[in-house]
Amino acid sequence: MTGNLLTSWILLACLSKAIAVECPFKAEDSVYGTVIHPAYTVEELEADMEKVFEPELSNSCLPTMRVYRSYGSGAVLVTTADLTEAAEPFCSSPECSGSKTGTLQAASCKELLQIRDEITSGGYTALCRHDLTNWNVEQPENEGCDKNQVCTDPAYSILLQRRLSPAGLRRSSVQGQSLRDAGVKIDSLQSSSWERSKKSALQVGHWYDMTVSDLKEQPFPLDNAVHNAMDYERKAGYEPATPADRYTDVKALMRVRTRKWLQEDWEGKTAEGVRYAYSHGGTMQNALGHKFDEGDCAWLKPTENTYDLAEAVTVTLSNREFPDEMEMGTKKVDLFAVLSPEQTQKMGQCTKLRADMEKDLISSEGVTILAADTNKDLEITSEEFTSFCQNSLDTSRTCTDLWKAVLFLQANPYWKKDETATSFFIGEHSYFNGGWHEKAHSKIGWAFPWRGTTLDTIRSSVDEMKQVLSPVDEMLQANMDNDRMKAVMDCEPKAEIKADFSGCAASLLSYNAVPTNSRPEDDTYASTEHPILGLKYPFPTTIDITPVPNPLLKLAMCLVQRGHLTAADMAKKMGCELIPKQGCSESRELNGQYSSAYHLNFVTMVTVALVFNLS
Repeated sequence: MTGNLLTSWILLACLSKAIAVECPFKAEDSVYGTVIHPAYTVEELEADMEKVFEPELSNSCLPTMRVYRSYGSGAVLVTTADLTEAAEPFCSSPECSGSKTGTLQAASCKELLQIRDEITSGGYTALCRHDLTNWNVEQPENEGCDKNQVCTDPAYSILLQRRLSPAGLRRSSVQGQSLRDAGVKIDSLQSSSWERSKKSALQVGHWYDMTVSDLKEQPFPLDNAVHNAMDYERKAGYEPATPADRYTDVKALMRVRTRKWLQEDWEGKTAEGVRYAYSHGGTMQNALGHKFDEGDCAWLKPTENTYDLAEAVTVTLSNREFPDEMEMGTKKVDLFAVLSPEQTQKMGQCTKLRADMEKDLISSEGVTILAADTNKDLEITSEEFTSFCQNSLDTSRTCTDLWKAVLFLQANPYWKKDETATSFFIGEHSYFNGGWHEKAHSKIGWAFPWRGTTLDTIRSSVDEMKQVLSPVDEMLQANMDNDRMKAVMDCEPKAEIKADFSGCAASLLSYNAVPTNSRPEDDTYASTEHPILGLKYPFPTTIDITPVPNPLLKLAMCLVQRGHLTAADMAKKMGCELIPKQGCSESRELNGQYSSAYHLNFVTMVTVALVFNLS
């Protein structure tokens, strides 16, 4: 009876609506990391978006707010250096490598602020995977302390564990600063008993004046039991009947305990406080049915509805029963959002921008479209723009025509690319993460940062946002009729204009960077050498990550190309620098070099010719 109840509970389907979604969390049955597909490039994702996000590759339970989409990625055949030859459809060690989760992330300030306002309303838990680690110590962990079940034993060195890389330490610290900037109050800081989770938590806690004495270790709901089952077994006090039962046993017990922990009452210090906890990828995927990259956080909250249990759930393992692991009246949980550290940083910046929007946006320096956002939600509706246009713009063009032009400037990255814009969102961010690791050559020693910002027009102050939006403001104030405006909107910037503005393009894709390079320059494990002396990694370590088209930047270049203002003036308004052109003195110097070289060659040739003829 209890076994059937547990089975049917785990296999409940996940529903997704525009409102809060109750997720029973159908967990994947495959061992974490064995769902292997190619590491998609931006071009491949754009070409066939729906195929990439097939149900078995994406979230088994969709977040209420979807600004993050995950998929299996990263498998390549180790018999070829051609990264385009992917393992199809699946393969296992040692032929190909498992991957860190690939993700696409796209969000506007409006969406990130909706998430911020909800998660600060009280009662939320952030369940996060520890931040970036040094994968080249995975093998010592698996072959060393895990075999002896001593990885988290205080009597043994933490150096046996896979630990945070320098990039992971910096990234988790930025996570804490960004949460504080967003006004998130952490009432309870928790982690697994593993060093990489504790360090991640303490880096966040630093920004809340929390130290190790404030950190609560939670081994049973949060420990790394999928990768390190024996350590978990030792703490829980059982052994599987056979080695083949190991993963089945530990996953069955762990998923129930993690879900139980998610819906339990915890003592918050403030009405809006959150419980912030770091765990492990396998633990989280086993409980939530969702893939998580290092540093990603699931924001969850119990609902008022409960599971239909006729009696308490007993978890039956291969050689032992654990009674009353899930009581009657257990609440369902809403997976509200999944945020990466990159998106969390943008959420903090959007929060600061919204606060700065309270200042008077009408100034003698000129009109800004920011003033159209009368309710300060960083979304400009048709009604708001029409009122702004009629009251603030001195133009012969109709407000309807101007509004169409403004909507044309809305970027739509990734899965949003086919959506028709009906509002203009102030500030957008998109991020591509195709990160993966391989193990056939390096024993999981190499993890490559196939990651990058593909669009970022979010800034944390009104002055900075005015710079980003200055092409729009210039278009709204320009003295041109509809035909000239159409020529600007339809133009294709020439190659030399693009070259001039390439520095501005870089500035619109840069921000207070969350370090995501898995192998930074100061990483002591940054060598490309194989542990066997002289053996190099055979595949390229980078891929081209195409930026999301930025209509604001294109407008800036077209305004210059059509003669409405100079490139220097446009760049000054945008707060960026043009790529300097070669100066006259440099040209004369080079011409002098070329002339000297030509002169020497000419003299030599004449001399040779004379000698030949005279002989």
